[in-house]
This record gives sequence, structure tokens and C-alpha cells, in this order.
Amino acid sequence: MSDNTATQVQRSNTTLWIMLASFLVPAILAYGYFFFGDRPSVRSNGELISPVIDIEELSMRDADGVILSREQLTPKWRLYYFVPSSCDENCKASLFNVRQINKALGKNQSRVEHVIVHLESPVDDFAKHISTEHENAVRTYVTAESLPSKPEQNINFQQGQYIYLMDPLGNIMMRFPEALNPKLILKDINKLLKVSRIG
Repeated sequence: MSDNTATQVQRSNTTLWIMLASFLVPAILAYGYFFFGDRPSVRSNGELISPVIDIEELSMRDADGVILSREQLTPKWRLYYFVPSSCDENCKASLFNVRQINKALGKNQSRVEHVIVHLESPVDDFAKHISTEHENAVRTYVTAESLPSKPEQNINFQQGQYIYLMDPLGNIMMRFPEALNPKLILKDINKLLKVSRIG
């Protein structure tokens, strides 16, 4: 075999190996990543509410006692926190967390509102706390009689142990334990806002 022919065979083999590698290497990498790579979790930190609860079921009112319409309650995402007439340290910490979550949304901050839902008229100290610390919060009012009972879903809005998330269509669709790390709540909301085309 001449040197010229041997060179051609070698080049042909090199080309063949390159072609094989171009198919095999991506497949091997994909296989390895699928089984051993760091895949993102699809698990949410909050609890999905199913079936969802329509916001109008709560008969929310303004400060004058007028029932708010669906148009007034939407079309933004909303974080709801229900409070009694006074607010202990846990309650104040939850209000602070809801406010900070809203701020931490950055460019998406305008898509979400944080709402303080009064179960009773606030006492003077609490009212002052809201006016100085939560002046940007939306405030609504409900009565115990107007709140729906959802024992089959283990939902009692009067307990104040959860932060509720409403979508822009007026569906209360997720809740977060108030003791949950606010960074995890923020993570869930960012995921929803990323895929949502509404609000």
C-alpha cells in the first residue's frame, strides 16, 4: 500500500470517528445528565387548594362595609393574610414577610398585591402599626358569617395560620403555612409568574 493510499484510509477513519462521536457524545451526556444530573424539582413549597375557592365566596368588603366586586378584587395576583382585631408577634412577623416577599419580586412586583384581610376592626395599636409599616398593603374586611366553611379541605380562614395566594382570575389556589421560610414562598410565586400569561 502506498503512502498516499494509507493517508487517505487514515483520513477516512478519522472522519468516521468524528461522525460517530458527534452522535454518541451528546447521547451519552444526555443519558448521564438524566440519571445523575441536578434536575430542577417540580415540587411546590405551598399547598395547592383543590378545588380552588372563588374569591367572591368570601364576600370581601371595603372599609365602609360595601361588598367588593370581582373587578375590584382582580386582575392581579394577591397574597392574602387574615388578621384579628389585634396582632401578636407571630402575626406581625407574617405581615412583614408578606410585605418583603412582594418587594423581593423585583420587576414582577407590580403583578402582585399583598392584602391584609381584617376579620374584625383593628384596635388602635394595630391600626397604627399598619399605617406606619404597611401603608402600601391593600386592606379588605370580612365577617365571620361571610367566610365559607371548607372542612373537607381543612380550610378555616379565621385561624390565620396561612398565607393564601389568589390568581388574577379570582381563584384562591394555594396556601403557605405562615411559619414557612418566606424564601420558599417567593420561589413558588416566581415560578408561577414565570409561566403565567395573566396578571
